[in-house]
Amino acid sequence: MFKQVKKLTARLPKRQREAKIGHSFEADDISWPLRLFGTILTFYIRLIEWTTQVQIAGDSAINKLQLDGKPAIIVLWHGRNFQGIPMGRLFHRPLTALVSRSRDGAVIGTILKPFGFRITQGSGTGSAAKKGTNPRKRGAQAFRAMLRHLQAGEMVLATADVPPGPVFKTGPGMVKLAARSGAPMIPVGFCYKPELPIIGTWDRLHLPLPFGQRTIVYGEPIYIAKDADDAAIAVAQEQVDAAIDKVQAEAARILGKKPLN
Repeated sequence: MFKQVKKLTARLPKRQREAKIGHSFEADDISWPLRLFGTILTFYIRLIEWTTQVQIAGDSAINKLQLDGKPAIIVLWHGRNFQGIPMGRLFHRPLTALVSRSRDGAVIGTILKPFGFRITQGSGTGSAAKKGTNPRKRGAQAFRAMLRHLQAGEMVLATADVPPGPVFKTGPGMVKLAARSGAPMIPVGFCYKPELPIIGTWDRLHLPLPFGQRTIVYGEPIYIAKDADDAAIAVAQEQVDAAIDKVQAEAARILGKKPLN
């Protein structure tokens, strides 16, 4: 599956400019220290992007979907979210990322935009919280906004596992979005060499470090039946778990490392 590994090249046409759809989050109301923190992180990720050699594997399916103008839902583990930010520049089709309706989400939104992402604000609640989804998180609104993006033939990106966990367990939200929209889910894995594990984080976050190597590995599209019931959704969640674990392990293998999850 991952026989082809290549260095980054200009494979796709320049990204098209298209009208925004749905709720576009602007972080104008966050305090200046948080804005400053976001700016510093943006420069740091640019440094990572400029000083690391990237290798990409398994991207033929995602490239074909883009060139055909078809939608896709890109999913990754939450602990790899910062590692995946430079990926935004590689997309030809508009790519909208889901961020939480929180101050953290506001900061992440300011970081993502310079790398070519659009932003939709909202989130669900992981089962580890042992409570229902808070309506103030705008999860339902975000779901509808992402659905409209997909219906327009665009791409959306979200973490498969949902705060506060459990880690490496796909929540039902993106699977239900795939069923409703008919768009495939594309698992993606990342690895950096070197990278620093951040101890005590629920998602086992790993901070990428500059002056090294990085890999991006895409998996095969996963389609969910539109008539999937709760039992089928649960089975699909396990399928997505295995798919993300597989590409994550391959990303580590390419760099000669053991899987970190």
